[in-house]
Amino acid sequence: VFPHLLGKHFFQLLSNALKYRSPHQPPLIQLRTSQKGSMLYFSISDNGLGIDLAQHQDKIFGLYKRFHPHIEGKGLGLHLVKLQTEAMQGEVWVESVEGRGTTFTISIPV
Repeated sequence: VFPHLLGKHFFQLLSNALKYRSPHQPPLIQLRTSQKGSMLYFSISDNGLGIDLAQHQDKIFGLYKRFHPHIEGKGLGLHLVKLQTEAMQGEVWVESVEGRGTTFTISIPV
């Protein structure tokens, strides 16, 4: 179950990193994994459009929430990542600066 769901998470976050890339610079995407004790951490960082967290922090993982209306999407992906991560007793969080990029981190017990 873990590899299959993490693969879906990876695909969703990677696809978002490409979809929300900055039109002013080539995309740069960094993947990181680590393990601390019984927790596995997985993160994807990009240098894309970013999200204004001061305005949207509490809506990031909401159903049908979108923050860049000029880019096609339905607002389902991050919501599903959160639900599936929590179903595995994990957590997901975001760090972002509008215009500079975003990092999503997932932690799950191993």
